[in-house]
Amino acid sequence: MLAILTTLAWWSKVDISPLRENAMIRHGEIWRLVTSIFPHVGWLHLAFNIYWLWALGTLVEETFGHLKTAALIVLFALGSGAWQYSLGGGGVGLSGVGYGLFGLLWILSRRDERFKDVIDGPTIQLFVGWFFFCIVATFTHYMEVGNIAHGAGVVLGILVGLAITTPDRRALITAGIGAILLFGLWGATLGRPRVNLSSKAGSEEAQWGYEALVAHRNQEAVRWLREAVAYQPKSARFWYELGAAYEASDDGPSAVGAFRRAAELGAVDAEYRIGKLYESGGRGIPKDDAQALFWYRKSVDHDDANALNNTAWAYATSTDPAIRNPAAALEYARKAVRLGKDHPVPNHLDTLAEALYVNQQYEEAVKTEQEAIAMVSPERKAAYVKQLEKYQLALDDKNRRMHANK
Repeated sequence: MLAILTTLAWWSKVDISPLRENAMIRHGEIWRLVTSIFPHVGWLHLAFNIYWLWALGTLVEETFGHLKTAALIVLFALGSGAWQYSLGGGGVGLSGVGYGLFGLLWILSRRDERFKDVIDGPTIQLFVGWFFFCIVATFTHYMEVGNIAHGAGVVLGILVGLAITTPDRRALITAGIGAILLFGLWGATLGRPRVNLSSKAGSEEAQWGYEALVAHRNQEAVRWLREAVAYQPKSARFWYELGAAYEASDDGPSAVGAFRRAAELGAVDAEYRIGKLYESGGRGIPKDDAQALFWYRKSVDHDDANALNNTAWAYATSTDPAIRNPAAALEYARKAVRLGKDHPVPNHLDTLAEALYVNQQYEEAVKTEQEAIAMVSPERKAAYVKQLEKYQLALDDKNRRMHANK
């Protein structure tokens, strides 16, 4: 009944996120490994699981009673959920519990007279066939299935069945069950970055970190993004966003370290960010013009339009004589715009206009900024208009001086 009500609430857009498996499991919310059995993704998923929970669970309950049956359901939910989250992604549904009950009754039907023949051939064929079908469906991307939960559930069910029917080995088998649970819990919490096999590992933490960064919850962003790079130490994007979070938290040395790692992994914008940190100094980073120039020059070696644009802006707008370089600014800005071919980016045109302005090519600066204004989004238009006014004022002043000299 709880599964049905929870699923209907979820389908009705009720927020059931506190019940589902997510990164908060690693921060103490272990209950999610059990409560994730309640929501289901579709009618077939719900009907299949509810039917087999009723069919198999009733057989167990008639012999062992309500409390022991409930304890078994919690055991199978916790074990299958922990292993699923440890090695894969978070899942939902009662499938792991269903496979646990199947494994238990399969053993009991062969070793306990009270359960003789309760699991027949067609039922075995169904569960085994469905198990392998789900594996194929997952690997062919037909549908995502919690195959690890299925496997963990059936293994736990078999072991519980053996513990019940093999008294002389009960202690050893029970120890094995405990070891499986402990490893699953370790893998779902402290050990997950080491054992998780999912290609999406760390994506949830990275998303939460990015959202925290946008909301200016900088320390929270650092915490989530550090977890993300623990999962994916070769993700340039994760390292870059971690560098941005460190920078926003005024931790310059850590920001430089994260940006360096991002740059090593191919994030060309990271080199520009390092240059800016060294140019401005502060945040625990000494001002270092040589380092700033080194990283700015490095950032333009990739023929990346954004990197060229960013470096051009730095050369055009810097107040430091050691950094400011109008000629280089114009060269890189033009190159960035050329790389855009027939679809110039407004931000790149804005930088080119600034580069033209600092090279005293005011008329071209006005024309270029007007082109940028025609393309820019409404929320950014005011800043571009202000730039245009600056260029127009310089052009008017230049024209007045020319007329005065005639």
